[in-house]
Amino acid sequence: MPMGHNPLTITSANSVLMLRCKGVYDNYITLKSFQADNAWSFGDANLGEARVGVDGKQSMGYTPHQVEWTLHLEANSPSIAILENIRKDFNTNMETRPIDIVVEIPSIKTRYSATGALISQSGGASGQKLLVGSQYKFNLVLNGGEDIN
Repeated sequence: MPMGHNPLTITSANSVLMLRCKGVYDNYITLKSFQADNAWSFGDANLGEARVGVDGKQSMGYTPHQVEWTLHLEANSPSIAILENIRKDFNTNMETRPIDIVVEIPSIKTRYSATGALISQSGGASGQKLLVGSQYKFNLVLNGGEDIN
C-alpha cells in the first residue's frame, strides 16, 4: 500500500462545546475561548472488571461507570462567567444540579452527549507571565460518540 496523505483533518479548532444546567441555564450555551493547547479532555471509562480465580478461570463483569471530563478555559474567556453563575447557584442553594454537555467535533464527524456533575473547578486565574485560565472537572455518564454529518 503506498504512503500518502489522509484527506481528513483532525483539528479541534472547529469543534463546538455546549453546556446546559437546568434551573440556571435552561437552554444550551455555546462555550468560547478555550486554552490554546488544551480545550477539553475525556478520562478513561472503566467498563468492567476481570479476575482470575485460583483454578485459572477468568470471570468478568460489567460495572456502571462515569467518565471524568475536564474543560480548560482561558483567563479572559466569557464562558467563565457561565461556570461562575452555576457555582453561585450551587453555593446559594447548597445543592448541585445535573449538567448536560455536548461536544461536537466536525473534523471527525462525531458528537458526544453526556450528563453529570461539576465536581471541581479552579479558584480563579493564576498569575504567571500570561494568566493561566480555569479548569472545570465533571463526572459524566457518557454512552460514547455518535456520527454526525
